[in-house]
Formats: sequence, C-alpha cells, structure tokens
Amino acid sequence: MFDRVADRYDETRGGEERGTQLAEDILPWLTPGLTLEVGVGTGLVSVALCRAGVDVLGVDISAGMLAHAHRRLGGRVFRGDAQALPLPDGLCANVAFVWMLVFVDDPGAALREAARVSRAGGRVVVVGGRPAADVTEVDALTAPLDVLRPARPQDLDDRVPALAATAGLRLRHRGLTRGQALEQVPAQAAQTLQERQPAWLADVDRTMWTSTVQPVIDALRAMPDPDRPRQYLQRNTVTVFDRP
Repeated sequence: MFDRVADRYDETRGGEERGTQLAEDILPWLTPGLTLEVGVGTGLVSVALCRAGVDVLGVDISAGMLAHAHRRLGGRVFRGDAQALPLPDGLCANVAFVWMLVFVDDPGAALREAARVSRAGGRVVVVGGRPAADVTEVDALTAPLDVLRPARPQDLDDRVPALAATAGLRLRHRGLTRGQALEQVPAQAAQTLQERQPAWLADVDRTMWTSTVQPVIDALRAMPDPDRPRQYLQRNTVTVFDRP
C-alpha cells in the first residue's frame, strides 16, 4: 500500500520537522539501549532519534519506504513483518510504533512480537489514535470522504491497552503529544486527492469518484485563496508500556 506513495510521503506528512517533533515526544520514555522502530517508513523519526544519541534499528515491510529510510539510516534499517520480526528474543531496550499499528492486519500479534524482542525492564511506545486537532475548513469540506476511508485509527487506539496486556505488557503512561503545528493548503489537498495519493482512493470506481470525490476536489479548489495555508495544532495519543 505504501510503495505507491513512498516518493511523496514526507512532503504530505509534515516532513523532517514533524519527524523531529514526534521523536522528541518519544525520547523521554525510552530506556538506555537499542530502540527498534517498527514501521520505520522513510526514517524521519528514527533519524531524529539517532541525532539525539539513541541507538536505533528500523524495520518496515514496504520496500519503497525503506529505500528512503536507507538513505537516511544506512544499514540500520531492514525489511520485515511487524507480526513476525526477524530478531531474537530480548534484543531491544525499546520498541516504538509511530502511526503504523493501525495498518497491521493483527495488531495484537505485532504487540506480542514487540514484547518478545524487548528485554525485561524495556519499554514499548505506541503513538497513534485520531489526531486531536482544530477542525479546519479543509476538514469540513473533505468530511464526505469519510465513507471511503478504512477503519479510523481511534477504533484501534481504544483497544491498544487491552491488546498490550494480552501480550504481557504493563501500562505505564497514556496521554497526548505536545502538539505539532501543521498546515493544510486547499489547492494541495485537492491535488493530492486528484492524484489518488491516499491509498484508500486507489480502487474507487468512476461512479463513486464522480458522485463523492470530485465534488470535494472542486469545493477545495473553489475556496477563497486556495493556495493560502490553513494552520492548525495536532496532538496524538502516546501510550507507554513496561516489559516486566
């Protein structure tokens, strides 16, 4: 799913600034030692952790995303499945999932794997959930597309503590990130939709496109000053678990 958007992923997700901010939210919860980022993507969070002195490994199932991560992190990244990590038991001091657990077929299996590869006294950190953010004009206009989106991240977010407990992890902290100042540009949002960059638009048929998607694109382009950024603050859930 992510291979087709890998080349544009960073520019549509806040780029290096967002990666650095997320790393800063994770950093206080990490224990000393090797940190594995599962779903490392293009490597923006992991490279920021490296700059902060953290010993990082990254794993991802998408070859396209890993190509970008490899340019940033070299041999620290490798290909693998979150549900069957190719690592020995107890290798890691920390395991981090940053906006990826919702994309795993069996998130419970991914958390069990995280517990397996974590050493006793280690940590598992999950960043996810529906963003707590100001509702912008762009959000209001794109709301009709919700019927086409897959299960929303907060549906899993509510289940994460129970799934982690089943994996033998103990809840330590649950809260929100400090927040990221982001922006939406209506004209760019329209172009992103037109190019079917969101993976969930890839298979939308012509009838649904005409009746549901195209009117949203047209409305975005018809907004006053469509090239003017609309700024907002986004916060996400951070859930931290101890590995007994």
